[in-house]
Amino acid sequence: MKDKTKRTWLIVLGALVCVALIVGIAGRFGSPAKTDPALKDDPPASSEPVVDIDTPDKSDAVVQIDGGTDNSQPDPAAGADSEGTEQTIQAAPVKPEAPENPTPVGDNHDSEDVPEAERNTEMPPTYTPEQTTVTTPSEPTPGSSNDNGQVYVPGFGYVDVGSGNQGGTLDDMYESGEKIGIMD
Repeated sequence: MKDKTKRTWLIVLGALVCVALIVGIAGRFGSPAKTDPALKDDPPASSEPVVDIDTPDKSDAVVQIDGGTDNSQPDPAAGADSEGTEQTIQAAPVKPEAPENPTPVGDNHDSEDVPEAERNTEMPPTYTPEQTTVTTPSEPTPGSSNDNGQVYVPGFGYVDVGSGNQGGTLDDMYESGEKIGIMD
């Protein structure tokens, strides 16, 4: 096969795959949603209790009051409003009570004023004289020089001191009549 024939076949196959994908996606979103026939016969929701009397045994009767259950946890949807133009999902939040303010202790109080549970019973740390002595750093001060003329730079040690900037001209800074580099 020639290269042109191969390219033509690849383009045709790619176009067929694209068409198949478009048909699949359109079929997925184009069909209407199916409704469940069992949901059409359900009674409308109301605040009245629902009692199912058609059960053969009275112990199996189902009683629902306001959609709630007999759990001890509060219903988060209690007090919700779904009537009218303004709807709420849950009742208005209730602000908890503020905690008690701590009792202030006067400036001149002694250890008996503090309750036993709040006292600090830890012993303060003790240090030996070797632990409290301050040692001087063994590094030289920054900027100091040694006998060789080097300067101490923290983190780098002793560094050779460089000389000033040097400038010069080049005879070969033009190549083919064009200036090379930026010479400002």
